[in-house]
Amino acid sequence: IWQRRYLDGDGLATALSYWEERLSGSQSLELPTDHTRPAQQSGRGATIHYVLPAALQSSLELLSRQEGVTLFMTLLSVFKVLLYRYSGQHDISIGGPVANRQRAEVEGLIGFFVNTLVLRSEVHGEISYRDYLRQLRQITLEAYDHQDAPFEKVVEA
Repeated sequence: IWQRRYLDGDGLATALSYWEERLSGSQSLELPTDHTRPAQQSGRGATIHYVLPAALQSSLELLSRQEGVTLFMTLLSVFKVLLYRYSGQHDISIGGPVANRQRAEVEGLIGFFVNTLVLRSEVHGEISYRDYLRQLRQITLEAYDHQDAPFEKVVEA
């Protein structure tokens, strides 16, 4: 239902123009590695499970409440700062899932409506962490406002 609305009108073009502007000039993240990359990529990987200590979790939740952000935004900002430190790159884009059920027409439907949003931000050492967290909050909320554009169409554009 919602995709048909976008594909039939100007909605898709409007949504894609936001993403084209937002993602223009973005580059891949270049992280240092301890091994050379293989000639042929594989899907092999690993999963590491880690439980945050209760005191750290409480502190992160408190910080999130104080800054008016979600715990997701707080953890995302920490992850981006970590990537900045390892890569030395300021411009960092991370893709993340969104439920994509903001329309009343799809709330009661059964199915998989997940979409991917690219959250791009600049990490700099010149501003405080709390200021960066506030900036990331604004970027994330803007991305949520433009989540109707299917990720596949964003990539094509």
